[in-house]
Amino acid sequence: MPPAEDREGSTVASTLTHPDLLKFFDYWRSKRDGRLMPAKGDIDPIEIGWALSRIFLMDYAPETGFTYRLAGAEISEVFGRSNLKGLNLRDVLPPEGARIVEARWAPLVRDSAVICMKGMIYLAAERTPLGERLLLPLADDAEGPVTGLIGMTICEWVAGDVPTEMKQSPIWAIPVTSIP
Repeated sequence: MPPAEDREGSTVASTLTHPDLLKFFDYWRSKRDGRLMPAKGDIDPIEIGWALSRIFLMDYAPETGFTYRLAGAEISEVFGRSNLKGLNLRDVLPPEGARIVEARWAPLVRDSAVICMKGMIYLAAERTPLGERLLLPLADDAEGPVTGLIGMTICEWVAGDVPTEMKQSPIWAIPVTSIP
């Protein structure tokens, strides 16, 4: 399988630029094994040790939404916690923030889509988090539905106010059916 950055016309490779995100995308693709999406059990943290501090693995259920199974140190630190395991998005974000995130992540579940984000990655008051995020769907059954996600966030924290035009980063939703 050619690496993400070598594929012509790849929306992921043309949207995201950080080499670690492209490597992470290729890891997810390699775990599909002929399916649309890998299962949570296909993900082996030992194989992606280089990414552990910046990744998060979440379960998804329609009635409860997204719940953390694992979150790297850099992710947990953003929320002022040492461990996010077992916490729902609604436990770590204010109600309005959780609604915004769930709405932005909805195509991942609804459309079985890969989500790419670039720009302001977290909602923050005193610092601006500029970077890129990749959310990859996981499914326990070969054809779905989506039962979780694995994501990776890479950002740089910049001091100062957030410019109005950057309050929400653009997102790209790429259906897994269009990913080789």
